[in-house]
Amino acid sequence: MGIKSLAKRGHSRYPIDGKFEGSELAAFHGQKGTVTFRGQVKNISDGGFCLLATHAPRESVLLQGQLKLAHFPAQIPTLVQVRWVGRASRSRHYRIGLQYVI
Repeated sequence: MGIKSLAKRGHSRYPIDGKFEGSELAAFHGQKGTVTFRGQVKNISDGGFCLLATHAPRESVLLQGQLKLAHFPAQIPTLVQVRWVGRASRSRHYRIGLQYVI
């Protein structure tokens, strides 16, 4: 990882197995129904986590949901903002960068 990448990220990433399931906060986007997103957590940091999912939310959307990490008995209520979305190489999945909202 280059110096430019480290400066952009700001936090060290740690590979981890986990799942996230959440939905867009409809009140902020004028939606009547909720859109649910599910995915596999690939890595985590102090600032957020990277999710691999079959559907992609729009950038800057807020997602409220549950973070479930492998070998951890509790689910963690989480509010995150979508920072970036990219297509995973040679896959039908999307890589989604989520930042914690505090």
